[in-house]
Amino acid sequence: MEDRARDASSPRARSTLGVIDVGSNTARFVAFETSSAGTVRAIYETKDVPRLGLDPESDGSLSSEAIARGVATVRRFARLIRTLELPKTLAVATSAVRDAPNGPRFIREVEEATGVLLQVLSGAEEARYAYLGVAGAWELRNDIVLDLGGGSLQLAEVRSGRLHNSVSLPLGALRLSQRFFAHDPPKRREWDELRGHVRTALTSTFEAFGGSPGRLFGIGGTIRSLARATIELREWPVRRVHGYTLYDHDLEALAELLGEMPAAKRRAIPGIGGDRADVVLAGIVVLEELVEAAKTDRIVVSGTGIREGIALEAVGAKLPVPAEELAERSVVAAAESFSFRVDHGRAVADTAMALFETLRPRHGAGPSEALALRVAAWMHDAGVAIDLWNHSHHSAYLIQNYPLWGLDQREVLLASMATYLHEGDDPPSQWKKGYLPIIRPADLELAMRLGAILEVAEIVTPARPRFSLVGQGRTLSVSFSAPTDTTLPPRWAEKVRKPMERIFGLEVRLPHA
Repeated sequence: MEDRARDASSPRARSTLGVIDVGSNTARFVAFETSSAGTVRAIYETKDVPRLGLDPESDGSLSSEAIARGVATVRRFARLIRTLELPKTLAVATSAVRDAPNGPRFIREVEEATGVLLQVLSGAEEARYAYLGVAGAWELRNDIVLDLGGGSLQLAEVRSGRLHNSVSLPLGALRLSQRFFAHDPPKRREWDELRGHVRTALTSTFEAFGGSPGRLFGIGGTIRSLARATIELREWPVRRVHGYTLYDHDLEALAELLGEMPAAKRRAIPGIGGDRADVVLAGIVVLEELVEAAKTDRIVVSGTGIREGIALEAVGAKLPVPAEELAERSVVAAAESFSFRVDHGRAVADTAMALFETLRPRHGAGPSEALALRVAAWMHDAGVAIDLWNHSHHSAYLIQNYPLWGLDQREVLLASMATYLHEGDDPPSQWKKGYLPIIRPADLELAMRLGAILEVAEIVTPARPRFSLVGQGRTLSVSFSAPTDTTLPPRWAEKVRKPMERIFGLEVRLPHA
C-alpha cells in the first residue's frame, strides 16, 4: 500500500488539438488530448453528412447545394472550436474538393463564413496521413493501408514499417454508387459492371506494388460501419471496431444480406444507419476486390486514421516504432489522464519478464503473450486511481477500455485478465463464454499463468530477484540482490510459493525463507 501511495502523482496540464476533416460524404470534427509521450486520444467527436460529392455538375464541380451544406457544417464545427477553447485546429478537405473545378470557391466561402482555412490534401498526402494514423496504433511491417472514402480510395504500401509508395484511385463509395447503381437495390447487371471496373483498377495497382502484402489495414467510415454491423450480427465480445478483423466470408454475407434490401431497410441494420445506407453496397464491392487483389482473406480494421495521422504529425510523434513502444506511450498517456505513475509498473514489468523467460519451458508462450504481460505489469496498479481496495479489477477495466495502441484484441484481453488475476483472484465464470471466440480455452489457462507471474513479480521486485529452473526443471530457484527483511511484505515466501505450485506445479527454493 505504501508503494502505491508513492506512485500517485498530480495530473499534467491537459493539452488539446482539434482536427476538421471534410470528405466527399461526411465531415468530422475531433478534439484530441495530447500527451508528453507523443500520443493523441479523441476526447470529443462529431460529424455531419454534407455530401459534397453528391450530384456534381456536368464538369465535376460541386453543386451550389453541396457548397451550402459544406459551409453550414464547418460553421457548426467553428462554433464548437470556440466552445471547447481549443488552442489550435487543423482543417483539411479531401477528394470532392480536390477534384472539383470550383474547389477553390468552396475553400473561399468556408473561410469567409467561418474563419476556418481548409487545406486541400493531395491523394499522396491523404495516403500519408492514413499511414501515420495506422502506424500510430499498429506495428506495421510489409502491409497495405487502405482508406476507403466517399470519393476516392487511398492505398499506402508499407515496407519494413515505412511508407514506400501510395496511390489514390477514384473508387470512393459515394462516387461509385452514383455512377453504377441506378436502381435500389441494384440490379445484378449493375453489380457486375461495378465489380469489373473495380477489379481492373486494383489488379494493375497491386501489380505495380510488386507482390502480395502481409496484411491489409482498413480505415474509413464505410469499413467501420461494416465492422460495427458484423460485430452486432455476430455478438462479438469486444464492441470496439479497432482491431476487429473483417473476413472475406463476412463481406460476402453482408453483400448477400444488404444487397437484397432497399436503402430504407439497410438504414435499420445496426452499424449501417442513414449515413451509409445508400453507399455501403459499393463499398463492399471495393473491399471484396481488395481482398482478392491482395491474395488474402481478411482486413484488419483500424479505429485510427487520417485525423489521428494529422494530429500525430502536429505533436511530432516519432513513427514508425515497435508495438512495445506504442503500448508504452499509451500507458504513459493513461498515467497522465488518471494520475498514476508508471515507475513501479516498469520495475514490476522487468521482474515479470525475467520470470516469464525463466518459465518459458513451462508455458510455451511467445512475443504476443510477452507484450500482454508487459502491459499488464505497467498498468497493474492503475486502478488505484479509482479504488485502492478493488484496484486489480479497475486496472483490468482500464486496460480493456483505454486506447492502448500496439496490441490486438486478444492481447488486450490477455493483459486485462492477467491484471485482474494478479492479486490471486479466481477467474470469473463468465470469461469462458463471454470472451469467445477472441479468447480460446487454452488462453484462459495462459491468462492464469500470466497472472501468477505478475503476482510473484510484484511481491519480490523490491528485493531485486534472480530466477532459474533447477532440479530437471521442476524447481524454481529465487535469489535476491537486496535484503528481504526490509523490502518484502509479511508472509512473502508463502505468497510466492502458492501461485508457482498451484499454477505451474513447481517447487520453489527461496533463501532464508
